[in-house]
Amino acid sequence: MRLRLLRTAAVLAIGIQGLWTASFAQSYPDRAIRLVVPYPPGGSTDFIARLYAEGLSREIGQAVVVDNRPGAATNIGSEAVAKAKPDGYTVLFGGGGPTLNNVFGPKPSFDPLSAMDPVSLIARVPFMVAANPKTPFGTAQQMIAAAKATPGKYSISSAQLNVYVELLKARSKVNVLHIPYKGGAQAATDAVAGQVDMVFALVPVLLPQVQTGKLKALGVTSGKRLNKLLPNVSTFTELGVDYDIGVWYGLQAPAGTPAAILERLKEATHKVVGQAAFVDKLAAGGAEATSSQPAEMRKLMVDQQSVWEKLAVSAPELLLTESK
Repeated sequence: MRLRLLRTAAVLAIGIQGLWTASFAQSYPDRAIRLVVPYPPGGSTDFIARLYAEGLSREIGQAVVVDNRPGAATNIGSEAVAKAKPDGYTVLFGGGGPTLNNVFGPKPSFDPLSAMDPVSLIARVPFMVAANPKTPFGTAQQMIAAAKATPGKYSISSAQLNVYVELLKARSKVNVLHIPYKGGAQAATDAVAGQVDMVFALVPVLLPQVQTGKLKALGVTSGKRLNKLLPNVSTFTELGVDYDIGVWYGLQAPAGTPAAILERLKEATHKVVGQAAFVDKLAAGGAEATSSQPAEMRKLMVDQQSVWEKLAVSAPELLLTESK
């Protein structure tokens, strides 16, 4: 009898908890939502985040406050969300930084694959390889051929994007000298001045110099050409190089957030990402508006971490000391 009573009490407790969760989700949101952005204000990422926040606010009927939390290669802002109360009022506008850091460092204090629930992708931003106009090649195909013919002759700069550049070198089988800079502006400036032959950066960073003829675009790392901006610039993929990679941004919530709230956020996000104004504003800067199901976003995270783990085996010199 006592065991039966205990079982009945447990069932009732679960039922009450379920009713409370459903009621809570139905009233969500009833106050402002904090959108943590683990990047500093003013950059292209912040622009996309604020544009998304405006759209999400309209769709969800509450204010969405952008909270910039840069530092530790996005770990600081990401950790703030991973350890937040899972009630849907603190969410992350994040990307693949934590999974990359989980392999190469600085290691986050949480597991990027389990500490947060993915909601949906929001945007993708491909990289571009651009060259000084005086270089003897004008396309990625010509650059790869020249680099293979004269290993080590040509140089490429980036804003500390060592892992991405080394992956490109490995997959295109070229030997070029990578010179990392502290910031993207100086990396591009020295390519314009001819101090380095090429520069590797996100498309929005290099687009102004390409459009004014100060640099020539060789190739982009998207899965398909950027037909609205650079229709004549090939992707590395179409050249037979397995390099469909870039920066992605998506919405994540602390693990354990009620499913109904995650669904509400996903539906609202899909509506924002599907709006023509949002799509056009991102495209004008070289970014692609995109959405996904949570499972698709999680698979992307798992797959990318696997790519980094394999690269770490072949290029252990890329690991920070704390990660070795």
